[in-house]
Amino acid sequence: MRQPEKSSFRRSKVGEQCIDEGGFNLPQKKTGVQPWCPIFPELEAEMQTWEKRPGPFLLQESGKNAGKPVTTNQMWKIFDKAREAHPEPEGAVWHGLRAKAVIRLRQHGYTGQQISDMVGMSVEMIERYSRYADRKAGGQAVLRDLKERKQDKTVKQWKTVK
Repeated sequence: MRQPEKSSFRRSKVGEQCIDEGGFNLPQKKTGVQPWCPIFPELEAEMQTWEKRPGPFLLQESGKNAGKPVTTNQMWKIFDKAREAHPEPEGAVWHGLRAKAVIRLRQHGYTGQQISDMVGMSVEMIERYSRYADRKAGGQAVLRDLKERKQDKTVKQWKTVK
């Protein structure tokens, strides 16, 4: 699989050339780190509906730049329209979606290092994003354990027969 060149890489130019065995190989513009990001089943299903063609996946659909790659600013505008049309993502931001993905991976049992490798964040940032979810999961595990212990100690009353 051909690797995108770091110097010429732009997120808006993400296309088939970035797919590597079920994930995206995306060098980070800010840090140069090159994580391997899995293509989750929901995205994979969506991608199956996309037109198969060379070049970037996301192209501008209208205007003087029709057919050119979507820019970061245009992605924000598209995202804002989606938030207006659907109440669920109200107040959501890109970074929050990334944090949600980190938490989802953590809840599925992946380690901080595994998640870091997938999303390109430091393990410390993964731990920070996951802190509340980890505490909640730990508390819920304690409750489950206490309930199981209580059930084990319950003595059944026997009816006496006359």
